[in-house]
Amino acid sequence: MDVRAFGSRYGFSATLPYASGFVVNAGTNSVFPACRAIYVETANKSVDKTLVIKLADSPGSFINFDHIRTDVFLPIAATAISGTSTADHVYVLY
Repeated sequence: MDVRAFGSRYGFSATLPYASGFVVNAGTNSVFPACRAIYVETANKSVDKTLVIKLADSPGSFINFDHIRTDVFLPIAATAISGTSTADHVYVLY
């Protein structure tokens, strides 16, 4: 089964490109429709950061990603980022 997206056809197992997204500022609560991935960019690689998110398939509960020191790409579907996150730059990708 092929997927038609962005003016092209992609094989079912092919990785689809990310077409849009937005930045979430640390310390603010953000709720959004389920995304396809989250990219975390760290400014200071010697300090542990935390990302607290709500996954699309587990409404009502947040999970923590602790000890983030490098740039991280998370191919997961999330619907919210908690204001308790300390990550420097968070990009929600669609």
